[in-house]
Amino acid sequence: MLTLISNAKLNIGLRILGRRPEDGYHLIETIFQEIDLADEIQIEELKQRGLFHERFTLTCDDPNIPVDDSNLILKAIWAMIPYLPIDLGAKIHLTKRIPAGAGLGGGSSNAATILKWLNLKAKLSKNDLAEIAVKLGADVPFFLNGGTQYARGIGDELSPIDIPKDWCAVLVFPGLHISTSWAYEQLKISLTAKPKKAIIPSQLKNDFDWRIFENDFDLAIIPSYPEIGKIKEHFYKEGALYTGLSGSGSTVFGICESCKIAERMVSAFDNAVITYPI
Repeated sequence: MLTLISNAKLNIGLRILGRRPEDGYHLIETIFQEIDLADEIQIEELKQRGLFHERFTLTCDDPNIPVDDSNLILKAIWAMIPYLPIDLGAKIHLTKRIPAGAGLGGGSSNAATILKWLNLKAKLSKNDLAEIAVKLGADVPFFLNGGTQYARGIGDELSPIDIPKDWCAVLVFPGLHISTSWAYEQLKISLTAKPKKAIIPSQLKNDFDWRIFENDFDLAIIPSYPEIGKIKEHFYKEGALYTGLSGSGSTVFGICESCKIAERMVSAFDNAVITYPI
């Protein structure tokens, strides 16, 4: 039995720069930061021929997570099938710790974790694997390498970047599921709007300051979900260096310079966790 760790991510700031006229996808800039909150994926490899669902089965400890072909784990396997041995099969069990629909990239991370495992057999190049990853989801390519990366485009143009990691983060998931498509609609960015200029790399050339970061979704979403604004206010009151949504939410995180501050912030919520950058 093989056990794989599938880590979550935070978006340290997220700016919507515009939209691609050819397909309407939104263009962004953000810093993806891998964190130690993680799902576990257990894999029992099998010698198994036959139809896809005879070769690969998926179970999950969370009954709310679909285990059919809509799950990104199975989508990732489908995408890799042409490159795999015809007698490779597996029983896969997902232990879910990253909340679904929380902006933490759990499904994308699961997909990337499976892609990396399968590529031990397929032996595709990094570029070929990345091409498969982005077709599964814009966040999936990040998780192929993880760490800290600056992202442009739809989130698939990635480059390593350095930011301080002497912090921890308090995550609060308020139990809301915010549709990504709905969140983008609130921004009301037309296809003909002139794209904004990317600024994060130039800002980081100066002394590091958490105040340079912002998430455009914060102001778009909080009017409809005021509880998110209240969490942010509490975090800042308790001494957070930065607080915002991860992606389009609904997880709210607060960056803390000490465990003491983090523990004080956590004590106010029933559904908060402390996590660390990787």
